[in-house]
Amino acid sequence: MNKIASAIIRTVPTPVIEFVSHNQWRSPVLRSVCSWGASWVKDRDGVIVNGVARGLRFNVASSHSGFILGSHEKEVQTALAALLRPGMVYFDAGANVGFFAILAARILGPKGRVVCFEPLPQNAQQIEHNSRLNGFSNIQVCLDALGGSNRSETFQTSAEPTWGMLNSVGKIPDRSSGTITVNVRTLDSLCGPGALPYPDLMKIDVEGAEVELLEGAAATIAASRPLLIIELHRNNEIVLAALRKLGYHAGVLGSAVAVRDVAWDANIIAAPAERPALIEAVTGLSKGFAAA
Repeated sequence: MNKIASAIIRTVPTPVIEFVSHNQWRSPVLRSVCSWGASWVKDRDGVIVNGVARGLRFNVASSHSGFILGSHEKEVQTALAALLRPGMVYFDAGANVGFFAILAARILGPKGRVVCFEPLPQNAQQIEHNSRLNGFSNIQVCLDALGGSNRSETFQTSAEPTWGMLNSVGKIPDRSSGTITVNVRTLDSLCGPGALPYPDLMKIDVEGAEVELLEGAAATIAASRPLLIIELHRNNEIVLAALRKLGYHAGVLGSAVAVRDVAWDANIIAAPAERPALIEAVTGLSKGFAAA
């Protein structure tokens, strides 16, 4: 991103950026504005201009321009800033090009650890690029999708890199662009003594495969009882049922709306029912936090 583009972006008020970004699909004019602005930042190394990740170096590649603007899912950014501490372990399932990974890496410091699970090779390579841009040595990238069994599976790709999904989800993503074969692993097969460390906090955004992932992570979750941030994909009720089975309470980040009633793409936060300190910590992030 060149200096002129960066200077112009910095002059635009954050609420304006957020309004255009959130409403672009409702208006051809707003979509055109977004496409024009995105052309300034795609496939270029730049500096994130707003939000919790402000000042970090980043390249969105062909992904969401909101990453470089710092406007992407601000409620998740706020939650990570409030809950992560130096030395913790953070897992990012469906890490895309690494926006939340580098944000977490800065907070956790060199003694902390970030583990990204990203099945698309070009996205995984971009995470590593963005890690190098910031000189981070605490980010690990696993070229796997997380699920309920260890297998190879067809992955439906999309021209929008954040919309790809496993074939087992049962639908074709918008702007479908083809298929690839990916490795699917259960988290339980990857974590434990001599393997990956147990997570303190895990962010899950796997385009409809959230419940399958939780089923394949049951032993890991039972052992470490991490905080969970989950993006919904029209599966509110079954995600709630899975969390209830795991003994978690849940709420919508930045909202008092009940999880079962919130919009399909909301982010929720869940904490183990038996850990009151964690529940107290997340209650301020979700006014509707309650038993799942």
